[in-house]
Amino acid sequence: MLVEKGDKLGSKRPTIMVGRRHLTEDLLVDVLLRLPVETLLRCKCVCKHWYALIKSPSFIEKHFHHKNNRARLLICNLTMSLDEGKSVDFSLLPDKIVPGVHPEQKILHQFGEATDFTSVAGPVDGLFLLEKAEFLAEDDSRLALWNPATREFWPLPPVSFELHPLEEHDYKFALGFDPSTRDYKVLWVRIFWGDWGMDVSPNCFISVYSLRNNSWKNLKSEFPYCCSLHEPIGSTYLNGVYYWLSGRLDNKSWRICSFDMGSEQFGEMQGPVIPNAQWGKLMLRGESLAIIVIDPGKPMACIYDVWVMKQEGSWTKVLTTVQPLLKVACWPRSLWEDDKMIFESFETSQLVLYDPTTRQVTDLGFQLELIAGRYWVFNYKESLVPIRRGNDNQGKDNAVEQIDHFFNSLQRTSRPVGCYL
Repeated sequence: MLVEKGDKLGSKRPTIMVGRRHLTEDLLVDVLLRLPVETLLRCKCVCKHWYALIKSPSFIEKHFHHKNNRARLLICNLTMSLDEGKSVDFSLLPDKIVPGVHPEQKILHQFGEATDFTSVAGPVDGLFLLEKAEFLAEDDSRLALWNPATREFWPLPPVSFELHPLEEHDYKFALGFDPSTRDYKVLWVRIFWGDWGMDVSPNCFISVYSLRNNSWKNLKSEFPYCCSLHEPIGSTYLNGVYYWLSGRLDNKSWRICSFDMGSEQFGEMQGPVIPNAQWGKLMLRGESLAIIVIDPGKPMACIYDVWVMKQEGSWTKVLTTVQPLLKVACWPRSLWEDDKMIFESFETSQLVLYDPTTRQVTDLGFQLELIAGRYWVFNYKESLVPIRRGNDNQGKDNAVEQIDHFFNSLQRTSRPVGCYL
């Protein structure tokens, strides 16, 4: 029972009656912040006060950063076969992984017959960006936002680009948050290279989607000449800005391209100076931008160095990792708990967790078909962030058919307006 209790100053503070005791507002918030998203979605039905509290932006932010909301590994496993076509599994691992023991896998969702599924990016505040494209029609990509915790799914409207069908092109997506307007945005960059033999700048087309407005806006923002944006490991969104590695300034230092979600402007900055580094990938290490490179002194030994940006232009090497002592070469897929590395075996397509301190290798229990397939590995935290404001259908499993429809061109009819998974 919700009651009001006066304090010494005569003001009234809401309290909850539990038996014969009053549960103060501060204590109520403290209790609710410790609960998982699934439980909180049910708690919204208790009373109007709880409903308003759990939906408030301040509570959502506090819950996301609460110590009880621990990061976990989320694995997206795309498999393809001639018999069953494409299938996509999203599996969640425990927050604590016991060395040498296969962790239990919790299936968050399975996209059955996901004919058009192409890629997934994120997360940003618990939200993912999903891409689909019909077979042999990659120029007609479509995007959707998804919150696995609340099971909310939202297809984005189509974006209009000037087509250059005879030119080679590349494209990149980026999901981010504009702190000044509290709006989630999606950046879409298409780069048409034209004739590689001509020393001319490529044609770049840029569009930004605003979740608040549910619309795309084409930008005339000046794109850096470097324009070769290398795919990062996971999301590289940090504090209102998205980052990509964009090549080398010379044979010593890396160059980084950025996009500010608030000003909607591109920028450039210098990365760490690492002479003769053979390979590099941008990533996040905790709340810092980082780059992982192959040790230039021993490129064949697969020794990886991790550099972290303390402040713009200031980089420090914080970790050196030798790939697991396996019989086959491995590819880094993600960092876990700042110093442990997720590797994918080239030969067996297994995912393993490697602790460089103990040299312990833990098989995570995933293995792709050797013919075709792909992994995405994410550091994931549950989130109450709503994709569409004002919707009260979070947590309702009434959209399984719609999301399967979204990713299956064989069953395409009209596009769903919005759905919740």
